[in-house]
Amino acid sequence: METYQIDQLEQMTGIKAHTIRIWEKRYGIICPDRTSTNRRSYSESQVRKLLNVSTLLARGQKISKIAPML
Repeated sequence: METYQIDQLEQMTGIKAHTIRIWEKRYGIICPDRTSTNRRSYSESQVRKLLNVSTLLARGQKISKIAPML
């Protein structure tokens, strides 16, 4: 199974790394694994979830409304 770092996730979704970190804490949208050096590591399903969030945001939805749906 392939995993992704936060900078890769930022490039794929268009969501800034800082925003992803805040959403993890505030809304619990995703919960990444951590490497032995404490770096975030995201699974393919987490990437898909954030891609869906990105699409909804682009269509005018607010994160506060999207998060409870997840």
